[in-house]
Amino acid sequence: MRRSTRLGLVAALLLLVLFGAYSAYWWIVAGRIEDGVVAWQQSIQARKIDASWRRLQVGGFPFHFRVELRDALLRDRALTPAPELRLTALAGSARPWNFGVWLLDAPEGLAADLPATGGRPQLKLAAQAGDGTVAPGPDGTTLLWLNLRDIRAEAGGSVPIQSATAWVTLPPNPPQTHVEPSLGLAFDLRKVHLPASPAGFRNTIDAAAFGITVKGAVPDGPLVQAIAAWRDAGGTVELDNLRLDWGGVGVNANGTVALNQDLQPIAAFSGGIEGFAVILGALVEAGRLDTEQAALAQIALNAFAKPGLDGKPQIKTSFTMQNGEMFLGPVKLGAAPRIVWK
Repeated sequence: MRRSTRLGLVAALLLLVLFGAYSAYWWIVAGRIEDGVVAWQQSIQARKIDASWRRLQVGGFPFHFRVELRDALLRDRALTPAPELRLTALAGSARPWNFGVWLLDAPEGLAADLPATGGRPQLKLAAQAGDGTVAPGPDGTTLLWLNLRDIRAEAGGSVPIQSATAWVTLPPNPPQTHVEPSLGLAFDLRKVHLPASPAGFRNTIDAAAFGITVKGAVPDGPLVQAIAAWRDAGGTVELDNLRLDWGGVGVNANGTVALNQDLQPIAAFSGGIEGFAVILGALVEAGRLDTEQAALAQIALNAFAKPGLDGKPQIKTSFTMQNGEMFLGPVKLGAAPRIVWK
């Protein structure tokens, strides 16, 4: 037998051995992934979280590990009533050489709701499709990125949203004090259609982006008692990098939200407003200013305005909510929206 032929046979045999070894490795790891998902399902029950599905399957051989769930349900029994998340189909895939990053796909969408109780209507959120990524972050945090399309939010009224991108940051350990974060969220919403809008404004918000950090642990129990205990322990919500584009009006702000004894928001924000001519026109249309007052206000605002980050005239101001009222600087805007907890 010629030397080149023998070398070819040896190479082919070596490739077969390597492929067989890799195949054995893949199937062993696939079995461990399936066992790990079931172990995770059992472990979270200690935190009063129920996870279930009709079918669990691991595939993707040879270049991926792909976990597929059908009719998945996630339910948090730590709160009463319990919020739920349902997905008809959910898939997560990772490369064999990088188990830290998982790509998520929910091709048939998702639905989340918080059941109605007392005078509060059911809160619902549904998306027709979604995808995302789970990856490790700095200092042991877990980062979740989601992209949702064709969304509908309901809380007594329906609010369609064209698309939304969300980022979730989960710290490695529960907060021990009221200044430590328990959850970080950031949203970038496009084309938010409002069921009603103030006079002079369109019923579609072009874009809204903001980040919030919930500080302090929210204890188990009925929703009202849990939120009250979180407030009493000093819990707050930090609002970062709010950006709003609404029919020619631009807003940017940062601030803090807390709850009063009635569990209603107390807020203090500082930021800037662009397009105040649109706001003045809306106030005239609503009958809160006449045309002469609006013209004088326009002159005064132009005198105080300074170029913002995009070069447009911007007024630096504050926004507060207290005693059930909203204020833009010293100007009362009206009653603050009331949160119905029960």
